[in-house]
Amino acid sequence: MQDIKQKVINSLKWKKNSRISAERCNISEDEYLKIKKQVLQERKTKRKKSIFFSKASENAQVVEAIDLEKGEGKISGTFDHEPKSAEEIIQLLKIDTDRWKLSQYWNKQMGDHWRVSALVSQIKNPEEKLFKELLENWTPKTYKLPKANIKKINKQDPVCGVISLQDIHFGKEGNDTIDKDFEDTITYLINKAAPVNYIERMYFVVGGDLINMDTFNGSTTSGTPLDNCMSATEAYVQAFDAMHWAINYIKAFCKELVIVYVPGNHDRLSSYHLVHALSKSIESDEITWDIKYEERKVHVWNNNFNAFEHGDKRSKNNPLIYASEYPKQWGATTNRTLFKGHIHTDRKVEYMTSNETAGFIEKTLPSLGKTDYYHYSNKYVGNRRSGKLELQHPTMGNICEITYQAL
Repeated sequence: MQDIKQKVINSLKWKKNSRISAERCNISEDEYLKIKKQVLQERKTKRKKSIFFSKASENAQVVEAIDLEKGEGKISGTFDHEPKSAEEIIQLLKIDTDRWKLSQYWNKQMGDHWRVSALVSQIKNPEEKLFKELLENWTPKTYKLPKANIKKINKQDPVCGVISLQDIHFGKEGNDTIDKDFEDTITYLINKAAPVNYIERMYFVVGGDLINMDTFNGSTTSGTPLDNCMSATEAYVQAFDAMHWAINYIKAFCKELVIVYVPGNHDRLSSYHLVHALSKSIESDEITWDIKYEERKVHVWNNNFNAFEHGDKRSKNNPLIYASEYPKQWGATTNRTLFKGHIHTDRKVEYMTSNETAGFIEKTLPSLGKTDYYHYSNKYVGNRRSGKLELQHPTMGNICEITYQAL
């Protein structure tokens, strides 16, 4: 009886009518139909008792042939039944639907089992789902703010502060604990300047390669591959929490805080998303948000012309460029300073007029970021990791510069 049943099972792949199949199995047509019905019922019962139609799927031999460069591939496996839908195919072949889309599939019966094959294509933009999960699962980092009382400081001698900590590179190789270095820097600079100065206005630059990468595959905006220590979303969250804390901390020590967004060559899109989110999550009438996407920014405080950019677009004509683009601000001031970064080193260039009563100073600020393999292999090493805060007098310009050296 077992031999006859096996013959009936084998006949299922012949795709012949019941009369011909019965003759080949050497049994009557009625007996053939009875055994065939029994076999099909056993298969149906077995599928219902299995995990997603087949226990064999857990131990099935699944073979992948993926071409990552082309973003496509073939996945195949053997199973004890024929799947009836695309959902079953995805489950049986364990297709990661966050990365791959099922394009085509087909099944082939091979004796008592089925060969299941599928063509898949890479999902080009999984960012929407990742950002959705990021926003749904994110909770703000809790921290304690200082109880600063700026009302007790002499208001008759106000100053303006500038903190431009560019090139932090959250997520870069070796920068796992950069958030701690950043917090130590802000705390040190503020605690040195605030107790003895009435800071009427503070400029705080956000951006300028704040995040090391700008894509989910860990590259810059232009696609340059990078050495990273975490994923893009992890770097974004770490940077966001650090900036959220810094803005609230600095605000406690000044009358007015101006947030100046500057795009960098590493993070043109992600840094803009970050500063835009910060502006929506922090509400204060004492904070001014300059988050418009512009390569160059200028702010005037009394006789001080403060320009901000990242510095990746180099030019020997910066004084002429700023004088042409901001003629009113240029003509109304004599203390003019450009704050930029990009090259991770401390440098200053002064352009003076013939009588030295008005000029233009370019300050290339250092970085807190640690050395990754790219900088090491190209011998871009030796610069001290540091951050600076400049204090300006209403008429005399720069009167103090405080530096924190990171260990």
